[in-house]
Amino acid sequence: DGISLPLLVLTALLTFLCALYSYFKLPAGPSPKAFVALVLVLESGTLATFAVLDLLLFFLAFEMVLIPMYFLIARWGGDQRQAAAWKFILYTLLGSVVMLLGLLLIGLKSGTFDMVALATDNGRGLTTSVQVIAVLAIGLGLAVKTPMWPLHSWLPDAHTAAPTVGSVLLAGVLLKMGTYGFVRILLPVAPDG
Repeated sequence: DGISLPLLVLTALLTFLCALYSYFKLPAGPSPKAFVALVLVLESGTLATFAVLDLLLFFLAFEMVLIPMYFLIARWGGDQRQAAAWKFILYTLLGSVVMLLGLLLIGLKSGTFDMVALATDNGRGLTTSVQVIAVLAIGLGLAVKTPMWPLHSWLPDAHTAAPTVGSVLLAGVLLKMGTYGFVRILLPVAPDG
């Protein structure tokens, strides 16, 4: 649809350009095959995040990108790469736990995890208090990934330590996933939150 299509095209284009760049200038480090595989897994998770229309599948795809990005930073990054990778994974995982609770709250209280049905219902099946709690929980997890102040302190370290390809994909695609979650889930599903 109109929300997902530009982000799907952006993801495919940036990943292609990163692959082309990597062909000519592979970052120093172990196993070039593993590097390319991680970039492709990262692309798959990002494309899935922008394509799925189910809250739980969205969460799984949203989290799927953390693992390859962690290894891209930790194995092929620059100075302080281990510390930056750990900071990245800890911040995003802690935000994700809270986000999962909010997604489960919406799904269990409304009786469906289908984003289209939830958006069509426009929050009518959820009380205002449930919507507020869900917005706070999901919003916290998405704010870490967006990144919003004051939950953004992982980002400068991750960008500085990441290899060029990792930094491009982080800035060009991964940071858009949080904002996409706000627009795709929170605005239509919990308008009173």
